[in-house]
Amino acid sequence: MIEPTESVSSAPPDFLTLDEAAAVLRVGRSTAYREANAFEASGGTTGIPVVRYGKQFRVPRCRLEEQLGGPITWPLPTPPVSPKSTAQLSFPSKRAERAVAKRSTAQLSLAIES
Repeated sequence: MIEPTESVSSAPPDFLTLDEAAAVLRVGRSTAYREANAFEASGGTTGIPVVRYGKQFRVPRCRLEEQLGGPITWPLPTPPVSPKSTAQLSFPSKRAERAVAKRSTAQLSLAIES
Protein backbone atom coordinates (compact mmCIF):
# COMPACT_ATOMS: atom_id res chain seq x y z
CA MET A 1 0.00 0.00 0.00
CA ILE A 2 1.28 3.46 -0.86
CA GLU A 3 1.30 5.89 2.05
CA PRO A 4 0.24 9.47 1.29
CA THR A 5 2.96 11.98 1.96
CA GLU A 6 2.55 15.64 2.72
CA SER A 7 4.78 17.96 0.81
CA VAL A 8 4.73 21.59 -0.10
CA SER A 9 4.06 21.75 -3.79
CA SER A 10 4.19 24.74 -6.07
CA ALA A 11 1.08 23.49 -7.87
CA PRO A 12 -2.25 23.97 -6.09
CA PRO A 13 -4.42 20.89 -5.49
CA ASP A 14 -7.34 20.22 -7.81
CA PHE A 15 -9.77 20.45 -4.88
CA LEU A 16 -9.27 22.90 -2.03
CA THR A 17 -10.78 22.68 1.41
CA LEU A 18 -13.22 25.44 2.22
CA ASP A 19 -10.69 26.91 4.66
CA GLU A 20 -8.06 27.04 1.90
CA ALA A 21 -10.54 28.65 -0.50
CA ALA A 22 -11.45 31.18 2.20
CA ALA A 23 -7.76 32.06 2.55
CA VAL A 24 -7.45 32.52 -1.23
CA LEU A 25 -10.52 34.77 -1.22
CA ARG A 26 -9.37 36.51 1.96
CA VAL A 27 -12.68 35.97 3.73
CA GLY A 28 -13.41 34.42 7.10
CA ARG A 29 -14.37 30.82 7.70
CA SER A 30 -18.01 31.67 8.56
CA THR A 31 -18.38 33.72 5.39
CA ALA A 32 -16.94 30.87 3.31
CA TYR A 33 -19.42 28.36 4.74
CA ARG A 34 -22.31 30.79 4.29
CA GLU A 35 -21.32 31.30 0.64
CA ALA A 36 -20.90 27.54 0.10
CA ASN A 37 -24.39 26.93 1.46
CA ALA A 38 -25.70 29.75 -0.75
CA PHE A 39 -24.10 28.03 -3.76
CA GLU A 40 -25.94 24.79 -2.96
CA ALA A 41 -29.24 26.53 -2.21
CA SER A 42 -29.17 28.62 -5.40
CA GLY A 43 -28.32 25.69 -7.64
CA GLY A 44 -24.90 27.14 -8.39
CA THR A 45 -25.84 30.68 -9.38
CA THR A 46 -24.28 32.49 -6.39
CA GLY A 47 -21.66 31.78 -3.74
CA ILE A 48 -18.41 29.83 -3.64
CA PRO A 49 -18.51 26.89 -6.07
CA VAL A 50 -18.40 23.68 -4.03
CA VAL A 51 -18.78 19.95 -4.39
CA ARG A 52 -20.00 18.01 -1.38
CA TYR A 53 -18.34 14.72 -0.44
CA GLY A 54 -20.38 13.32 2.42
CA LYS A 55 -20.45 16.13 4.96
CA GLN A 56 -17.38 17.86 3.58
CA PHE A 57 -17.20 20.70 1.09
CA ARG A 58 -14.46 20.81 -1.54
CA VAL A 59 -13.85 23.72 -3.87
CA PRO A 60 -12.76 22.77 -7.41
CA ARG A 61 -9.69 24.88 -8.19
CA CYS A 62 -10.68 25.32 -11.84
CA ARG A 63 -14.11 26.72 -10.86
CA LEU A 64 -12.56 29.05 -8.28
CA GLU A 65 -9.97 30.31 -10.78
CA GLU A 66 -12.75 30.76 -13.35
CA GLN A 67 -14.73 32.83 -10.86
CA LEU A 68 -11.66 34.90 -9.95
CA GLY A 69 -10.58 35.37 -13.55
CA GLY A 70 -7.08 33.94 -13.20
CA PRO A 71 -4.85 31.40 -11.49
CA ILE A 72 -4.57 31.34 -7.72
CA THR A 73 -1.29 31.77 -5.87
CA TRP A 74 0.02 28.60 -4.25
CA PRO A 75 1.21 27.82 -1.67
CA LEU A 76 -0.90 30.20 0.32
CA PRO A 77 1.18 32.96 1.89
CA THR A 78 1.36 32.64 5.65
CA PRO A 79 1.18 35.80 7.72
CA PRO A 80 4.47 36.63 9.46
CA VAL A 81 4.61 35.80 13.13
CA SER A 82 6.06 38.60 15.19
CA PRO A 83 8.21 37.38 18.08
CA LYS A 84 7.49 38.75 21.51
CA SER A 85 9.74 41.60 22.45
CA THR A 86 12.27 41.08 25.22
CA ALA A 87 10.45 43.67 27.32
CA GLN A 88 7.36 41.46 27.36
CA LEU A 89 9.39 38.41 28.29
CA SER A 90 11.44 39.93 31.11
CA PHE A 91 8.69 41.56 33.20
CA PRO A 92 5.90 39.67 34.99
CA SER A 93 2.32 40.54 34.14
CA LYS A 94 0.15 42.65 36.42
CA ARG A 95 -1.85 39.52 37.27
CA ALA A 96 1.31 37.72 38.41
CA GLU A 97 2.32 40.75 40.48
CA ARG A 98 -1.10 40.77 42.22
CA ALA A 99 -0.85 37.05 42.96
CA VAL A 100 2.58 37.51 44.52
CA ALA A 101 1.35 40.51 46.52
CA LYS A 102 -1.67 38.57 47.87
CA ARG A 103 0.47 35.60 48.77
CA SER A 104 3.01 37.79 50.58
CA THR A 105 0.41 39.59 52.71
CA ALA A 106 -1.33 36.31 53.59
CA GLN A 107 1.93 34.79 54.74
CA LEU A 108 2.75 37.92 56.71
CA SER A 109 -0.57 37.81 58.61
CA LEU A 110 -0.02 34.17 59.55
CA ALA A 111 3.38 35.02 60.98
CA ILE A 112 1.93 37.83 63.12
CA GLU A 113 -0.85 35.68 64.59
CA SER A 114 1.58 33.04 65.87
